[in-house]
Amino acid sequence: MGDETFIIAALMAMRHPRGIVLSGALGALVVMTILSTALGFVVPNLISKQATHHAATGLYTVFGLRLLYIAARAEGKEAIKEEVDEVEEKLDTQPSHKTRIRHILSRICTPIFLEAFILTFLAEWGDRSQIATITLAAHQNPFGVTLGAIMGHTVCTGLAVAGGKLLALRISQRTVALVGGMLFLLFAFHNYFSSA
Repeated sequence: MGDETFIIAALMAMRHPRGIVLSGALGALVVMTILSTALGFVVPNLISKQATHHAATGLYTVFGLRLLYIAARAEGKEAIKEEVDEVEEKLDTQPSHKTRIRHILSRICTPIFLEAFILTFLAEWGDRSQIATITLAAHQNPFGVTLGAIMGHTVCTGLAVAGGKLLALRISQRTVALVGGMLFLLFAFHNYFSSA
């Protein structure tokens, strides 16, 4: 919540029908979650379970410490306003010409759906939630990880579409980073003491 994906969904929902924006963004997040879970499930079969377990613990620790560092250095509401303005500018500068593939796809999906899907998919690529999904799927039930990640994405994206700009300006990046950092450190602690 409060990241680029959240802001994209919030701003697009302010300009376009919310249902279409929600379905496009959620579609991208579901596809990304399934791909991430599959990768997390396959990697332990290629690498030893113990090495994967230690790598997951290390990643959780790094993400937790990184988020706490971000929280400590986070700027006030002015930085959030700048990020919202930056995403609005990106949305305004999207090319309006249609390629042949886009023309064919526009008959299947609306351009708004495709825009929400593509922007969300690209914003999620390499994001903390994607990497967390991969590492969780490496040592937890992949169906549970997929279901939990999709439910979490649904709640966050639903909030973004329903009133995201208001929330983005009210919940500080520092709070989101602090809570996220503490959760990742809790995951690392739990993972360290659980059996490989």
